[in-house]
This record gives sequence, C-alpha cells and structure tokens, in this order.
Amino acid sequence: MVDTAKKCQATEQDVELFCRGIQQICEDDEENNFLENVGDYLAEICFLACRHKVKLEAAFINAALACEIMEGIASSLYPTMEVQRIALPMVFKAELMHGLKGFKVPGLSS
Repeated sequence: MVDTAKKCQATEQDVELFCRGIQQICEDDEENNFLENVGDYLAEICFLACRHKVKLEAAFINAALACEIMEGIASSLYPTMEVQRIALPMVFKAELMHGLKGFKVPGLSS
C-alpha cells in the first residue's frame, strides 16, 4: 500500500511505524481465523493509516469489506457453512486479476 499509493504524505518513520503495526496485526493473528476478526483488523489498519499518513488502496478496503459482508450474510443463512474457506480464494483471485495482471497464485486454478 505504501509503495503504490498516490500522493503519500508519510515520512520514512511513518512508513516504518505503519509496517510495524501491520506486522503486529499479522503476528497477533497467527492463532486466529482472520475472517472472524476482519472488522477489528480493518479498523486497526485504517487507524494506522490515518495516524501515519499512509493512503490505503481502495481495492484493499473493498475486498476486506466484501469479505466481511459476505461472511455475515452467509453465517446468518447457513451457520455451519465455512464461507471463508470457499470464497476467500475467489475474492483474492478477482482482486489479483484487477490489480496485478499476470501474477499467478500457487494452488488457485485459472
């Protein structure tokens, strides 16, 4: 996000602190299911971005919100269904097709 953001006002120190914050989120989540806490993580990422003047990519926010909405609707309709296991690879693949043409993800069929 830092590398691709247009008009980023972050200093080198801001970028370093933002990256440390993201790393801490990832380390804290190692034992958890990411999608169970995606709302909390999204709020924390937005807070970090605001605090350190890092512009977030709209595609990232859109994908995160889409996953959260999809999970909420699906869990209401089918509580035993594991939506994230099925849908997350599809959402990830769609985002890659829009943003990183030619990038291949191991384990995802075309």
